[in-house]
Amino acid sequence: MAESIRSSTSSPELQSALAWLGAPPAEDPLRDLVPLRNHLAEGADAGLPPLRWLKVLELFQARANAIDDALRPLLLDATLPLPRHLRTVAQGLVWVHGALAEGYLRVAREADPTKLTLPRRTLPALCAEALAGLSRQYEVALLVSAPAPANLWSHVQAAFHLLNGAFPPHAILTPDIAAADRALKSVLALAAAQPETFAAREIDFLADYLRGAALAVEVRTAAPEPMADWHWLEESRDLPPVAAGRRLPPPDGHVLYFSCTALGNRVREQIGRLISGERPETLGIPPMAAAGDYRNALARAGARWSSPQKRQFHRRRQNQRVQVCAHLGTLWRQLHGDAGAASGEAGMQITNWMVLNESPGGYAMMHVSGSIAGLVAGAALGLRMVSGQPWSICLVRWARSDNPEHVELGLELIAPSAEAVRIVWPGRDAGAAPTTALLLPPLPRIDRGEALLAARGHYSAGRFTLISEGGGKLQLTECMSQNLALQTACVEVFEFERDFSPR
Repeated sequence: MAESIRSSTSSPELQSALAWLGAPPAEDPLRDLVPLRNHLAEGADAGLPPLRWLKVLELFQARANAIDDALRPLLLDATLPLPRHLRTVAQGLVWVHGALAEGYLRVAREADPTKLTLPRRTLPALCAEALAGLSRQYEVALLVSAPAPANLWSHVQAAFHLLNGAFPPHAILTPDIAAADRALKSVLALAAAQPETFAAREIDFLADYLRGAALAVEVRTAAPEPMADWHWLEESRDLPPVAAGRRLPPPDGHVLYFSCTALGNRVREQIGRLISGERPETLGIPPMAAAGDYRNALARAGARWSSPQKRQFHRRRQNQRVQVCAHLGTLWRQLHGDAGAASGEAGMQITNWMVLNESPGGYAMMHVSGSIAGLVAGAALGLRMVSGQPWSICLVRWARSDNPEHVELGLELIAPSAEAVRIVWPGRDAGAAPTTALLLPPLPRIDRGEALLAARGHYSAGRFTLISEGGGKLQLTECMSQNLALQTACVEVFEFERDFSPR
């Protein structure tokens, strides 16, 4: 195809791009990213007629898909701050996906409708390609905790309104229209799940799940009644979906409404069937949903789809400096009073942050100084105002970074203090070192009793021995685990009761 296009154009830049596309791809697809980005930018400025530009876009798309397939596995265990080279590649791919989507939208707007009749080159097919590209662009940005790319939400709405204007809701659902509908609903539902609160592997799993389940999302252009469980976007604002329960849409404007309630109900039913022993394949969902980690992520997303969260507390702006210990092992040793954690080791792990705003439920903070690594949504960390004060225990609710030098975190306060303890599970930990954990005090206001915070995977139903130290004494207490109060990709918090009965 590159040869036929080359013969019909004289642009040196486009000739160079087509020569590159006609050559075999690099053995490592990531090496194709820089030339792909350069040639795509030059081609977009070449002024090709729409249908000819579409043929070039299809060639670029194949290279972009190969790069995406090669890069995603490298991002699934990404933590903040992301290595510079990996961030550079991810940002380049985000740009490529956006440029390709914009190219498909341009063709859809400018091409003669009577000539958009070939398979995969109809107006719905172009909108589907644009929306699929925007979805991939959003997913890659989320995997590296970057903000949504500029114009993402404007382009999503433009594709929807372009398709909706040509094919009203009662039109026959052709495969191309169905593909566009599914791509639109996937990106809307992913945004409604508050993806910044998930780790990279969980985001990748949810995106995969939505490719099969997103058709349950309901989309409207007329304001629904009641509006409480709906989200909205306004075309002139390049802003992510907003839950109507948090803020009502403007009285005028081109507003798109959508509801994920049916999707949330579907998730609840599927999880119930998974727990009862059904295999994910029989439910038409990704096989990793059988694993507890991913099932937990799906349950959290399903809860948000069923009932969009409302803001509970007013946020107060701040500019206060705080200290953070983001390494759970170092935090445990700090609380335990180990000499190493009080000196040089902690100097590498305790960092300085600026509180941007706070509420009774937590904080939003920006990194100021100190070496940081391994930050990820769902992790637990310690926070204190100044040295010498007790450590409060927080959960990373979201993490955001638009460059390696800038990291922001949203924290949920889960305990005002903690004690370093160890736990032993009879029969399970035979011959192994006791598990380190943080003992959290009871919080009557949220109806939570004494609880333990440990790394993910240590919770088990049944009896265990709690080992605590203080005043030079070692105390062993028999306990019984209770309900799992909180679980993320990194940690779990479970309540327990002490058993003082004679044995």
